[in-house]
Amino acid sequence: MKAMKVIIAEYAGFCEGVERAYRIALEQVSAGKPIFMLGNLVHNRQIIDKLKNLGVKTVKSLSEIPTGTKGVLLISAHGVPPQIYEEAKAKGLRTIDTTCSWVKRAQQIAKDLAQSGRKIVIVGDRGHAEVQGLVGWSNNQASVVENLADIAQLDIKSDDKIGVLAQTTQPEEKFQAIVEALKKITKDVREYSTICGATHKRQSACIDLAKKVDLVLVIGDRLSANTKRLTELCSAAGVETHQIETVADLNKKWLAGKERVGLTAGASTPDWVIEAVVNYLNNAMLKQNSL
Repeated sequence: MKAMKVIIAEYAGFCEGVERAYRIALEQVSAGKPIFMLGNLVHNRQIIDKLKNLGVKTVKSLSEIPTGTKGVLLISAHGVPPQIYEEAKAKGLRTIDTTCSWVKRAQQIAKDLAQSGRKIVIVGDRGHAEVQGLVGWSNNQASVVENLADIAQLDIKSDDKIGVLAQTTQPEEKFQAIVEALKKITKDVREYSTICGATHKRQSACIDLAKKVDLVLVIGDRLSANTKRLTELCSAAGVETHQIETVADLNKKWLAGKERVGLTAGASTPDWVIEAVVNYLNNAMLKQNSL
């Protein structure tokens, strides 16, 4: 039996936007003032738990924070609708904005499209915080399309002017397929490439990885949209694929008979979680080699 080999995707783990959001949050903790986190700073439970242990309080809405509270509100990397900033100011909170620069750009495009009078289509997951924020920046005028089937539900006529943008973690192929479908309805479709570079690199790298191995482990939170995409892409490539949040989710039976195990991780997965999985696999290899 050949020894098992572990191959890590060229791009995996923290992207610049998540790294920045986490760094800013830690800087605020050291400042000593009350800190409130609206929703999840990033979609990773290990990071959220660490911030909670450092005293950061998570709230689902600003109504949970008493007016006049002299504290800090952390805006997540996913962004929020514009009214959140005004609500925070009214409560006396100082806003620390960790919104990813790619999301900021998409928000500005949504705002500009709303002012231009075009009908707006956002390709993304309706329940995701980033998409909800983008809809808010469109002055609640945007329609959200999750897949090709959703296009039939849109109120679009042949003479309508359309602007299309994407949630930053969407697959490029899916976005382009929806754009092409919209162009069959009306000729005046302007598409805006808002899929972030880190997402594209991680998705391309995971597809390349899937071609070289007989098992892929995708590490990341189950709420993470970009991690879910990596899992879908690797599985679609025809290789056995399992998504795990931490090493505790790893089933050693998956490793049986595997010679090449691939690892990738979502953009919000911290290094220490990835390293724990790598260490587990390295120990498994040592045991295998000693047999």
